[in-house]
Amino acid sequence: MMKRLPLPVLEDQALDGHSPGRSPFPIANRGKFIKQFSGPGEDSGVVCFKFWQLVHASGCPFRCAYCFLQTTTFFRFNKEALMGLVYSNWRQLIEEVRAWLACPTPRMLIVGELQDGLAFDSAYAAVTGKPLTHHLIPLFAAQDRHRLIFLTKSTLIKHALELDPTPQVVFSWSVNAEYVGKRWEQGTPPPSRRFAAAAKMQESGWPIRFRLDPMIPYDEAGETWRDGYADALDWINVLSPEMVTIGSLRASTRGLATAAEKNGRPTDLFDYLSEKDPSGFKYRLPFQQQVEMFRFALDRLDRTRITPALCKEDVTVWEAVGLKFKGCHCLLGGTDVPGELVTTQSYQTVVG
Repeated sequence: MMKRLPLPVLEDQALDGHSPGRSPFPIANRGKFIKQFSGPGEDSGVVCFKFWQLVHASGCPFRCAYCFLQTTTFFRFNKEALMGLVYSNWRQLIEEVRAWLACPTPRMLIVGELQDGLAFDSAYAAVTGKPLTHHLIPLFAAQDRHRLIFLTKSTLIKHALELDPTPQVVFSWSVNAEYVGKRWEQGTPPPSRRFAAAAKMQESGWPIRFRLDPMIPYDEAGETWRDGYADALDWINVLSPEMVTIGSLRASTRGLATAAEKNGRPTDLFDYLSEKDPSGFKYRLPFQQQVEMFRFALDRLDRTRITPALCKEDVTVWEAVGLKFKGCHCLLGGTDVPGELVTTQSYQTVVG
């Protein structure tokens, strides 16, 4: 078990070196900022939902080999935007959030599903005069029905730390084994720095979550997945987030490897994908290997204090690892899921 965390790194200097009034990313206009994920098909066995997303930016300044954005039409023909793009019609974004907050059904709004949730915070300060966190957090802090969640690999937390913490806003880090971060998540702060940033936010009173995703069964150069994920899970246990969501390497199409090669990113990790899940949703690791990794993670996780969940996995995987559904990373929590978010009743099969 890890005894202590290293000193936190409060920002990504490379992403914060802008001049006032000048964005380090290209700027464009956007038609609509809040969208709802379509979710898996009605008959799918994949446990996933029509969660709400805030598209505050496009692309990502990090260069993860497995990033699904590489296969989307817009980014295939707009390589510069793949590395990050922000929007000038930000006032429309704020108005859409205000309207979304008026809904009587309790909801979670995720910032970072289609881009990094924090990496553009300083860019928004340059374009609008305030960081994105300063635009959004006060709106959620002023009510107690809905929550906002920032999903990120960034350590750019200095702007958020200027605000008073609120239970209505969660900060969630996508983390991994240190080797995976170095090998296939190029340009990102290493997972150890992400854990340190999470610790700093938690110490300041903010709720935190983690996504241990995508787990990759590597065994290279004297590094093994068991050792790497044991360390990551020890970090998670030390910090005791309100939830940790576990996922494994996946891809919607074989074209992701081709896209990664065109973008100068590693492609060897896609050799681990050999079959589609039982619902035909995505290409996956071999079923038994995936189950082995998830069991390892769940056995090491302190489940007396931390709620675990799986991300976009078929019910057969939930059943094979013996896990019951008690909530999802992109939802408020618990098993009571609003009807507006449900496309398939598959999650009812594994409700605890």
